[in-house]
Amino acid sequence: MLPWNFEGENAEPAHDPTMAPHKRQSYEEELDGWDLAASAIFGGTMVFLYATSTLYHSVGTPQLKRTLRMLDHVAIFLLIAGTYTPFAGLLMRSGWGWSVLALVWGLALAGLLFKLLSTHRFHPAATTLYLLMGWLGVLFADPMRAALPIGGLLLVVAGGLAYTIGVLFYGWHSLQYSHAIWHVFVLVGSICHYAAVVLYVL
Repeated sequence: MLPWNFEGENAEPAHDPTMAPHKRQSYEEELDGWDLAASAIFGGTMVFLYATSTLYHSVGTPQLKRTLRMLDHVAIFLLIAGTYTPFAGLLMRSGWGWSVLALVWGLALAGLLFKLLSTHRFHPAATTLYLLMGWLGVLFADPMRAALPIGGLLLVVAGGLAYTIGVLFYGWHSLQYSHAIWHVFVLVGSICHYAAVVLYVL
């Protein structure tokens, strides 16, 4: 059957019920592709952080160690933004996704430049920015609740809490093994967020 109603000069296309589902399918495939790419960005930033951290704690040359320390701190900004990225893909359906991406990656770029230009100065300011970036997600709590199942939300929050508690030990220099405890909490936070992406985004 021809998809037209021949009822005069101003005839309009007849409704084709197969067109809308096809468009929805195309849109969902685009989102699925985005979810995969965004998750790859998350994975890439995590690999970069753990690679630089491992190298930093492994080398003994002072000059190289200073460079790797700076890269290690830069990698934290990238991982925070990278962690937001796959969840921003879920928010694309509600229109919040691009706002989240622009905000967190803009802050990550600012933090990156800050660390590159300030070297070891103003270290507490960088730590404060890490925490502020990490908890910016509360601004998008409502759309996230609508887009992510409760299990995913709990994993995201648990990861954020693990990172935050770890920061307390990071600054507790008088406590024996405080740095090792900090790394344990970082690993727990990474595992929680990795599980959230694998189980609820991909």
